[in-house]
Amino acid sequence: MRCSGWSSLAISACSALLLAAPAAAHLSLNPSQVQTGALADLVFSVPNAEDARGVDQVTLRIPAEFQLDDAEAKPGWTQIRTGSTIVWRGGPIPRGQFARFGIRGTAPARATTVYFNLLAGDRTGSSTPYRVPLAVSAHGLEDHGARSLGTAALVAAVIAIALALAALFVGLYLWLRPPPK
Repeated sequence: MRCSGWSSLAISACSALLLAAPAAAHLSLNPSQVQTGALADLVFSVPNAEDARGVDQVTLRIPAEFQLDDAEAKPGWTQIRTGSTIVWRGGPIPRGQFARFGIRGTAPARATTVYFNLLAGDRTGSSTPYRVPLAVSAHGLEDHGARSLGTAALVAAVIAIALALAALFVGLYLWLRPPPK
């Protein structure tokens, strides 16, 4: 890939994004907000920041206000569901990597924040606890997911085209104008 046309600002911004990703070793939830009473597919991205043995057990405790329907079956992992707790065993998640664990259920009927408790552990019994908030909103979300990314990409493309055309016209003007006397 040829990068000579990239501005130093664009290269710096892209480098910062690429280098920042490994440093952000925390559990994330997607989406982090849902609408009241909505069917929700939630994905927990569980990291293994430092455990050389690998994370081989993930325990997720579902808050009472969230009605759990089912949990993702993951190849290489066994799953045990007891009441409001789901345990995935197997894996493992190697150091410096993450794995995603999904659940499906119904959000609470009132606006609130519910907390999922998650333990990521290894076979020695060592574990890392996480308390993950899910915002439940009474109002619909305006835009999310791929539509937001698609809109942002379209806006960026239109701006890039406009800048390229402006540079082309300035170049043509400078090339075609009569020489100074």
